[in-house]
Amino acid sequence: MIKAGRGRNANPWILVLPAFMLLLLFNIFPLVWSLGLSFYSFSLIIRQKPNFVWVSNYANLITSQETWDRFAKTGVFIGYSLILQFGLALLFSLLLFGEFKGRKVVITALTIPLMIAPVASALIFRYLFDEMFGPVNQFLRSHLGVSPLWFSNELSPIGVPYAMLMVILVETWIWTPFVMFLIMAGISAIPQDLVEQSRVDGLRFRYVFRFVILPYVKPMLAIALIFRFMDSLKTFDTVYVLTAGGPGTTTELISVHIYKLAFERWDFGSATALSYLVLVIVIFATNLFMHYLMGGGER
Repeated sequence: MIKAGRGRNANPWILVLPAFMLLLLFNIFPLVWSLGLSFYSFSLIIRQKPNFVWVSNYANLITSQETWDRFAKTGVFIGYSLILQFGLALLFSLLLFGEFKGRKVVITALTIPLMIAPVASALIFRYLFDEMFGPVNQFLRSHLGVSPLWFSNELSPIGVPYAMLMVILVETWIWTPFVMFLIMAGISAIPQDLVEQSRVDGLRFRYVFRFVILPYVKPMLAIALIFRFMDSLKTFDTVYVLTAGGPGTTTELISVHIYKLAFERWDFGSATALSYLVLVIVIFATNLFMHYLMGGGER
C-alpha cells in the first residue's frame, strides 16, 4: 500500500519532467547565459578570449548619447502608436456597442490586420506608399499635385519624420483590432439593465461613458496598455522591413539598435547589456501601470 502511494505521488513529477527540461533548455539557460554575456566584451570577428569587464558595458550604454537618442525615438514611436491605437479602438468599440444589421461583418473586416503577418503588412504598406510607383502617391499627384516622400526624414504635419510616421501607421494598422477586442470584452460585461436605465433616465452620452462604460472598460484598458507597451518596446520586424532603421537613424528604435550592435558591430556584450536595460524598463513600467491603473480600478 505504501509503495503504491509513493508511485502515485511520483507519477506527476515524471510527467512534468520533459516540459521542465524544455523550459530549462530553451528559456532559463539562454536567459542566464545572456546575463553572464552582458558582463563580457568580445567580438565574433576578432579571434580573442572574451574579456570580463564587469559593469562597463552597462556604464558605457547609460552614458552614451547614442543610446538615449534611440530611447527617445522609441518613446516617440510608442507614444504616437498607443494614442492612435487606443483612440481608434475606443471609437470602433463604441460604434459597435449596439446591435445593428451587418455588425458581425464589420467586426470580421476589422480583424483582417490581425490575420496578416506583421512582415506582410509592412511589405503591403511599403508598396502602397512607394514614393515613385505607389498607388497612394499616384493618386495624390493626379488629384492634389503633391507627392510626399513617405520614407524620408522630412517632417510630417504631426511633427515627426515621414519615415517614423509610416512605422507608426503600420503598427496602428496591425494592433488596433487587438485593443478593440479587449475594450469590447469590457463593454460586453456591462449589465444590460444598467444601460437601459441610463437611457430611460435620459443621460447624455458623455455621462453614460464616464459612469457606466468606463468603470467596466478601465481594467481591460490597463491590460491592453501593459501588453501593447511591452510589445511596442520590442517592435522590430515591421521597422526593419519598412526602413531598416533609416534613413540614417531616423527610425532606429531601441530593438533595431540592439540588432545592429549584435549583428553589424558584432558587439554581443553591449547588445545583451542593452537588452537587459530594456527588460528593467519593461518590469518597472508594468508594475507602474498595474499600480496606478489596476489599483485605481479596484478602488
